[in-house]
Amino acid sequence: MEIYQLKYILAVAKHQNFSRAAEEVCVTPSSLSQQIKKLEDELGVVLFGRTTRSVHLTPAGTEFVEHAKKIISDIADINMAMQQYVVGESGQISIGNVPALGAFGITPLIAAFQKTYPKISFEFHEAECFDLYPLLSSGKIDVAFLTAYHKYKPEKIPLESYPLIQDELVIITNTSHPFASREIIDLHEASEETFICLSKSSGAFADTLDACKLSGFEPKFGYDAHYVDTCVGLVAEGMGIAILSSRIAQKAMPSAGKGIAIVRFKPKATRTVSVVFPKKKKLSPVVSNFKNFFVHWSQENYLHNPPCEQQ
Repeated sequence: MEIYQLKYILAVAKHQNFSRAAEEVCVTPSSLSQQIKKLEDELGVVLFGRTTRSVHLTPAGTEFVEHAKKIISDIADINMAMQQYVVGESGQISIGNVPALGAFGITPLIAAFQKTYPKISFEFHEAECFDLYPLLSSGKIDVAFLTAYHKYKPEKIPLESYPLIQDELVIITNTSHPFASREIIDLHEASEETFICLSKSSGAFADTLDACKLSGFEPKFGYDAHYVDTCVGLVAEGMGIAILSSRIAQKAMPSAGKGIAIVRFKPKATRTVSVVFPKKKKLSPVVSNFKNFFVHWSQENYLHNPPCEQQ
């Protein structure tokens, strides 16, 4: 039994005439009649009663038509569902993201994409910036949101990135610290301070090193904190100071109560959040739609820069 035979049966049942049915399915009346006779012989039943003047369904034919309609409808549904994968409207995207992604305003953008493509789901892999590069390279994740890509591009991993958010770096201190009452300091003034550092594979750690070196000194790290809340808590207790993105620092303020102060410093340093894709010749349709969405947003809302490519 073939799909085209089902369509032939439905056409004859609809028109009750071989000539008109043959015209609908674009075959000759004799070919149509032969195919239906072949199917009847295969099934061992008569589907149509035939006279010189009319064609009518037998009881077996009536039941066959009901099943055939359902099969043809199901096939159409299957084709439509599969077409969504072809055009990238259905599927799953594996996203690598640094911690505290929401503080940078990225999660609303992901939600906006999901509203446009409601049948696309997401799988998130949260890790520090430098831990996500191997996952991109190996294909374990499709895309990553990174905070240190433009400063520390990996070697031998072909990637392309688009900047989304740029945020100023700030110092957080205990409210009793001498820096707390000042609006801005020269970062070199902090050369003798103890710094609370986040994971050495994080963009925040790299940013701290970079900012301090620009001011002519190596920071003295006293404690390692793998989570922002821990870092902020240690600062609030006066165990050191830390350099964070201003967005993350502002978000951390409520959890720290009145225990921390945010202080700007010069020379000004920034953190850029970028969306990064493997530089493949062909992305999947789903990932291509995701990329196009964020590239368009980057071009409209950030800087009109071409992608930063790693050869």
